[in-house]
Amino acid sequence: MAKGRKAGAMVLLGAAWGVNLAFDGLAWIAPQLAPPHLLTSYMPEAIRDMISRDVLAPVTSAVLAAIALLVLSLVPPEAPRRVLRLTAWLLGFWLLSEGLLAWVWLDAPAVAVALALAGGIPRSLVVAWLLARLQGRPAEPR
Repeated sequence: MAKGRKAGAMVLLGAAWGVNLAFDGLAWIAPQLAPPHLLTSYMPEAIRDMISRDVLAPVTSAVLAAIALLVLSLVPPEAPRRVLRLTAWLLGFWLLSEGLLAWVWLDAPAVAVALALAGGIPRSLVVAWLLARLQGRPAEPR
């Protein structure tokens, strides 16, 4: 992207949504990489019967993408180590939301929950990197 040029909000939202969907897609290939919101087999039967992973993945990914856009507004483009800061914010929200979901709704082994939560590290890093890249740097004054 050209220097000083920024992607619009819809492009940023779509990019973040796509990355989150891609990470959720890994759960179909390698179930041990499933995030907490897709560990439906560990949810109470009443809840498991009301939801579908095919619906849960895109909806949750959209919410995570919207949160990523909000986080993007917290760290200015000129901030040092911006990707690292964005990653930390996104990972914090991931641990809060997915950790709370796992604690309240899942009856999963601790190792499964730990792996599922750890999956938020690369997810947060990739989303942060992509959004920072797409948003670009502010134009320097002439």
